[in-house]
Formats: sequence, structure tokens, C-alpha cells
Amino acid sequence: MRYFESRKEGLVFVSLSGGELLLESIREVADQTGMHTGILLTGIGSLSRARIHIVSTNEVPPEEKYFDLPGPLEVVGFAGIIAGYEPHIHIAMMDATGRFHGGHVEEGCAILTLAEITLQHVPDLRLVRRSLDGSRIKPLFAE
Repeated sequence: MRYFESRKEGLVFVSLSGGELLLESIREVADQTGMHTGILLTGIGSLSRARIHIVSTNEVPPEEKYFDLPGPLEVVGFAGIIAGYEPHIHIAMMDATGRFHGGHVEEGCAILTLAEITLQHVPDLRLVRRSLDGSRIKPLFAE
């Protein structure tokens, strides 16, 4: 994992190589750069495997369905928010048959060739996620 930080612009460019883990690496970069609150602006790359989840019911809180997807997977984009140093990322990707998949990124997504990600510091906000009712749904709050 490599990253390049423009402190003046508040941008961090992340470069991941084959075998590295997507979510875990972004979490590490947020910690190393002191990015308590930030935005995942851009993201492209490829994965050798992915683990995602989606909501699968209309109840609140909804049930979730988890998918383990084998590669190769071409990442066409992902976006997210970092709050309390913790990334919350959604991903869109295409498998070798041309079928699209998307959802919430889970740990264990492994980079195939590379991933390039741009993060933006938001230093004047300190956002965190907290449950309102003890459920796993955790909206954003300002500290």
C-alpha cells in the first residue's frame, strides 16, 4: 500500500497492489493520515475476490444478504464516507460475464492488479456513527 498526501488540498491518493485488502487498507490510510472525517471521492481497480452485503427486506432494520464473489471483478466505481476513522463504502463492479454487482463493501475484498482511490479530508467536521435505537443502523452525527 502506498499513499500520497497533499496537505494543502486535503487530498490523499491511495495506490493498492495485487493481494492487498480494500477496506482494511482504506481504514489504515485513514488512521495513518489522521482522517477522522472524510469522503471517498473516486475509486477504480480490479478484485480477485469480493465480499459485499445488500439489504434484502423492507423492514427496519432490514435483513441483510451477504455475497462472496470470485474474481476477476472490474471495479467501475465506489464511493463512501469516513466517520470516526471508519470507512463506509459502497461498490459497483462487473464480473467476467458482464454481470454487474454492487453493495456495501465488507472486509476481505482482495485487489487483483491494482486499485486507485482518492480521499478528501474534512478537517472542520468530526462525524461519527451512532445507533439511535440500539439497532445496527448507525446514522451520522457530529461530535
